[in-house]
Amino acid sequence: MTSPLVRQGFPVVPRRIAVDLLIAATLFAGSSVWADRFWNAWIAEGGKPVFYQSYFEPAVMIACGRGFVISTQTQPKSLEDFLFQRRDTFDCADIPADHPLGTRYLYQGAWTYLLVSVGYGWRLLGISWSGMGPMFGALFGAVIALAYGIFRLGMGRALAIVGAVFLTLSSLHLVNLPHLRDYAKAPFTLALVLLAGLLVTLPVRNWTVLALATVAGVVSGVGYGFRTDLLINLPFMLVVILCFLDGGLTRNLRLKAASAVLFVATFAVVSWPVTSTVYRSGGCQWHVTLLGLQSPFDSYLRVRPAPYDFGYAYADGYVDRAVNGYQYRTVQGAQPMVFCSHEYDVQSGRYLQAILLRFPADILVRSYASVLQIVELPFHTFVGPLQNWLTPVYTVRAWLLEPDHRWGLWFTAGAIVLTGMASIRLALVLMLSLVYFGGYPAIQFQPRHYFHLEFIGWWAIGFVLHQALRVAREFRHAPPDVPALARAAARSGVYAAIAALIMVAALGGARWYQARQVRQLLDAYLAAPKEPVTSPGQPLPKFDQTEWPQLLQVDLNEAACGGAPAVRFRYDEKAAGADFTHTVKAASSSGTPGTTRLFMPVFETYLGLDLVDPRPGCLTGVSRVTDLKRFPVLLGVTLASDWASHPLYQQLTDWESDGRP
Repeated sequence: MTSPLVRQGFPVVPRRIAVDLLIAATLFAGSSVWADRFWNAWIAEGGKPVFYQSYFEPAVMIACGRGFVISTQTQPKSLEDFLFQRRDTFDCADIPADHPLGTRYLYQGAWTYLLVSVGYGWRLLGISWSGMGPMFGALFGAVIALAYGIFRLGMGRALAIVGAVFLTLSSLHLVNLPHLRDYAKAPFTLALVLLAGLLVTLPVRNWTVLALATVAGVVSGVGYGFRTDLLINLPFMLVVILCFLDGGLTRNLRLKAASAVLFVATFAVVSWPVTSTVYRSGGCQWHVTLLGLQSPFDSYLRVRPAPYDFGYAYADGYVDRAVNGYQYRTVQGAQPMVFCSHEYDVQSGRYLQAILLRFPADILVRSYASVLQIVELPFHTFVGPLQNWLTPVYTVRAWLLEPDHRWGLWFTAGAIVLTGMASIRLALVLMLSLVYFGGYPAIQFQPRHYFHLEFIGWWAIGFVLHQALRVAREFRHAPPDVPALARAAARSGVYAAIAALIMVAALGGARWYQARQVRQLLDAYLAAPKEPVTSPGQPLPKFDQTEWPQLLQVDLNEAACGGAPAVRFRYDEKAAGADFTHTVKAASSSGTPGTTRLFMPVFETYLGLDLVDPRPGCLTGVSRVTDLKRFPVLLGVTLASDWASHPLYQQLTDWESDGRP
């Protein structure tokens, strides 16, 4: 008998989907309250959220019914105090009715949807920093509900609920929650992962695929207006749509093409208020990647550095000067650029491309290092996100998730192999997802950029346990077909081994290519024409702004220096945003003592250099490279006398030898 709802034109939601939606709604509600409670406790303990609150004037104006505008003259004092957090609340009555407002100097267009959401949230809750708990709770609840949906793609309801609960208790997740600008990308990323999962697991039906592609475009477009980082998810969704729908590469080509076009078009339309602003005004997207290549991130990634680095300062001003210097050396008649302008985006993109073309192996190894850490996130135990915050719960969690055994890697590998026993296509999707989402945090490897990817490890754990329980249940009713299982496992294992070999071969080939490129570059550094610096402890002579940075060579006598000498490059500590004082510890030579040569780019606020532990005869000379047009990319380099016998690429600290005897 036909349901009366169907006869009236209302589709009936299948019972299993209705149950999952109810569970997801329950998880959303419960975790939202939990996150709101955490926010209030965190604020009470003196927590200070950081999400560029001074930029939130348009959100205040929306809350006050004035629209997406800013003050075109001096802000009212009470508004300024609120935006700079000298007061916690703001009253719309403090904005005079005739206060000049407009969009002439509005620079927050890249955050349009984030600021609009906060504005309407404040309209409901009242304009207050400490009162934003319900907004953060809603974001957190959305993440947990979406994570449950992702878990359900690989396991039953019970394990999916357990995984969602463990994610709710994640200290990594909670400590990043108060920082709105970074946390806001989490629900959009998980929504796209869920949509991709549905695309590859549901039967291929025209309207289903087109609808999911459209929703993915909307999610990507709105998410881009919260955090422009989300642009990185677009290639993944396109590959999923074009290559991994059920049926193989050559089937449903028209549907795939239409879905891909619909996805891109929907994203373009929804994100237009943001993308048009970013194109006109700049967005510093490549700048962020260049920051992530600075040497402090080597230790975070657990990457062993090469004899060179791309920079040593995690500072906007440092990379800004490096990009301007690159432009001066490569574009005739170039002039200084406005930071984060459209022209700056173009030149920083060219600078990044120059690095990628010459150092592909380093980019690969950093991506692999990121993957190896992302899969272990569930096993990064913490006492708790707050002092005395449910201490017994976090004590038990730490005991259950004992770290340092690479459990995450084994569970993830097991999940890929088990998936391959049923479907090589789905196993390849898992591999792609792992390498893509696990690898891109290497762009700037900080918890604020990868905390939301902890679900990857939890999914692998839940999937493996689900499969183990399924086999155990089936074994109770009938003995398994051992030969068939063995054949499926062997087939999947072969595919997994081939995929691993491809990754290893790709890295090996990239290293062979890079080593040749780097050797030529370093030989060119050594052979470049130079002039002596007669007063190493003093600033360099005055140069035109477009002639910075300069490249110095420092020669050290290894026999006279003893141990590992340290050279300090001093900068003007009073120069705002330009104190790049840095100490380089020269690597000890393992062979016969000779000369260690340091190359270091220096900028206009450079004051001179000195030895940290000066010894007679240690410093044998300082010189300046006179022709930098030959070197688009300037590296910091430390070349011991036996440098040619060591790897000219970065390595995985926990997995590779450093090549020394």
